[in-house]
Amino acid sequence: MFEESRQIPSGSELRSDVCIIGGGPVAIAMALRLAKAGSEVLLLPGGGWREEADDRDRYRGFVDPAGSHEPLEENRRRVWGGTGTVWGGRCVPFDTIDYENRPWIPHSGWPIARAEAEQCLKDALEFCEAGSGSFEVGKVFPDSPTAILPGFENEKWSTRNLERWSPPTNFGRRHRKDIQLSQKIRVLLHGQATHLQLHRNGNRLEHVQAAAQPGHRFRIRSSAYVLACGGLENPRLLLASRNIQKEGIGNRFDQVGRYYQSHLFGVCGHAILKNPHSMVYDFEKDADGVYCRRRFWLTAEAQKEHQIGNAVGFFFRDLSDAAMHRDPVTSSVFLAKSLLRASSRGRPGLSRLWREQGDLLREHFATILAQAPSAGPHLFRLVAGRFFGKRRLPFFLPPVRQGRFPLFYQTEHTPDPESRVLLSCDQKDDLGVPRLLVKIRFGHRDFQSVKIFHREFQNRLRATGLGEFHYDEETLAAQLENRRSGFNSNAHHIGTTRMASRPEHGVVDTQGRIHGVANLFVAGSSVFPTSSHANPTLLALALALRQARLLGQIVHGL
Repeated sequence: MFEESRQIPSGSELRSDVCIIGGGPVAIAMALRLAKAGSEVLLLPGGGWREEADDRDRYRGFVDPAGSHEPLEENRRRVWGGTGTVWGGRCVPFDTIDYENRPWIPHSGWPIARAEAEQCLKDALEFCEAGSGSFEVGKVFPDSPTAILPGFENEKWSTRNLERWSPPTNFGRRHRKDIQLSQKIRVLLHGQATHLQLHRNGNRLEHVQAAAQPGHRFRIRSSAYVLACGGLENPRLLLASRNIQKEGIGNRFDQVGRYYQSHLFGVCGHAILKNPHSMVYDFEKDADGVYCRRRFWLTAEAQKEHQIGNAVGFFFRDLSDAAMHRDPVTSSVFLAKSLLRASSRGRPGLSRLWREQGDLLREHFATILAQAPSAGPHLFRLVAGRFFGKRRLPFFLPPVRQGRFPLFYQTEHTPDPESRVLLSCDQKDDLGVPRLLVKIRFGHRDFQSVKIFHREFQNRLRATGLGEFHYDEETLAAQLENRRSGFNSNAHHIGTTRMASRPEHGVVDTQGRIHGVANLFVAGSSVFPTSSHANPTLLALALALRQARLLGQIVHGL
């Protein structure tokens, strides 16, 4: 059931078997799984049905150097459903090499094997409404060509792995009725965790201090507690709860907040193919109607040979000034997004957009008007698939006849202890929680992964005679250097409470439990030791469902 925490008398103490701090996909999945197993669960989602100004302000923080990371409130949502209310829906598993200890990747290696990490992967896919669970082209599309381009694959390149796409599921909306009817789940809307109170001996959590708003506080006492509020808020609460352990909970060896990872991604190059119509280019639908797409993957053998991180790419569209390429579909989407984003801020937003980007908007309008007759059918299919299908088309692709195929890349971010989040020394939000300071760092190996991916893709396309890949090494190097001063994580917040067998090397154990604290657990992508190239949502859910199974056993055994 749902309750408004602002109606709970200040000073109250609430009880449950499990208290989950968070209201996004991971928190919702864990609550449903625990309730099904018989546990009474209380959730503190931090927000309500709609995000309010105060909610967003509580995410504000600082970045060092200034501008080197997006504003901390930009990609996150403090609302029922969390940032999962605005996710894109891409579901991708990690590769076997991601779990391995790679000598050329410092701090790599998971303390659990892939089979254990992914034992609930099919359940996670079902939760995401993303299909049957296979990511192999041959199993899902047995009658289709194996490769994206005939003759492209070899020991260094594979295009046989799929990504699956959720509709995308809005988890808060999708499971609202189930939770409303549940006698085991209690959601305190606007309930904000502000402090984790350890027992004086430090080996157990006694209660969670919470607030509905400034001056309105209550506490929750449970058998077990789970932090499931994201890769930035999880370490924030651990570091801020320091009245018993002065360095913060789980931080005896200064591991909380370190190894902050995301992904490098972008477009810097395009292919010209000799026979583009022989390519498997667009999205394919499996037997369940789920959108799937193939990718160019630099194999584990190639990664070992070149001593780089994991990397994938796929044909996409330009992310810069698309109007100069004279594509009316790209221009239509650019204009729609720009106008919708500006209109959400009212007349001042529209005025500012026109003042700052008027020339660019006019160029996009001209592109659409000039080619509207020829683009009409494609635009119609795009709108129908994007907005009126049972599942939303994940994104549009420029038509094959355009003949120019920009390559989107997404690569692994090497774990680095100096890439980290900390607490502000003197700034707090209105509930008294110290604000965050983010220091994200990218190293030489991160950039080499991108550069070698582009170089090897160019070499392979040329060697097979399938076409040419055009990119400029200096332009790519400049793009990567710009990431140091203007990175955007796209909400891929990974690694800040990493899993490790020993507390000297991480924050949680293989069950997601804080080292040395018997009843405090962490869920979500903050426990990942490495980032792979993969979007984190699917694996975060798989690990959370696995953890819920273990947690249910622990709770009822306490």
